Amino acid sequence: MKKFYTIIGEKQILKTKYESVDKNLITKCVFPITAHILSVVKKGEKFNVVAVDSFVSNDSYENIALLREELREYFGDLFTMKVVNAHFEHEREEQVHTFMSIYETFEENDDVYFDITFGLKPTPLTVFVSCNYAQKFIPGLKIRDVVYAHYKFGMDEDYVHPIVDITRLFLLNNLIEMISKFETDDPMQFLKNVFGMGKGDPLQ
Repeated sequence: MKKFYTIIGEKQILKTKYESVDKNLITKCVFPITAHILSVVKKGEKFNVVAVDSFVSNDSYENIALLREELREYFGDLFTMKVVNAHFEHEREEQVHTFMSIYETFEENDDVYFDITFGLKPTPLTVFVSCNYAQKFIPGLKIRDVVYAHYKFGMDEDYVHPIVDITRLFLLNNLIEMISKFETDDPMQFLKNVFGMGKGDPLQ
């Protein structure tokens, strides 16, 4: 089943216009994950939503309630929603807790879509680590995309905020990790060969 993750922020925002990754759909809503779901699911298709609360505060609780209300407005009872409290501190124990809280929501054969628009900055890094580990060890799980809305605060209601696909960064991380397992006398040249960067490449 399709499972959509979104990181919950603390700032209260109003409905705005979001443009889908493929630029075929503009949706007026509060949360970019709502617009992204509309561009991914088929009519009548059931799906799951996981809201990762990176603040665990009264304001973030209000945003969670608002997200649930908005999803009902667009999708009725076609979705189930789970909330993960992942208040992120810099101590190792808190980082591990956040990683485990996210990882434990993954299930076999999940098609995972992750929105990292809002929330605390360290949380997307933990998302990447959790997704990377889950894709290796949970049978049938696939990371379909990682997106964020290029949201600009203070814009008027006619401004369209694009949703950007950054899945390539996730895939690049996986590729680098795989390449690092090869033994070579010149790791940098090996990387350049893999990426098709020849001797005459201007980046040299």
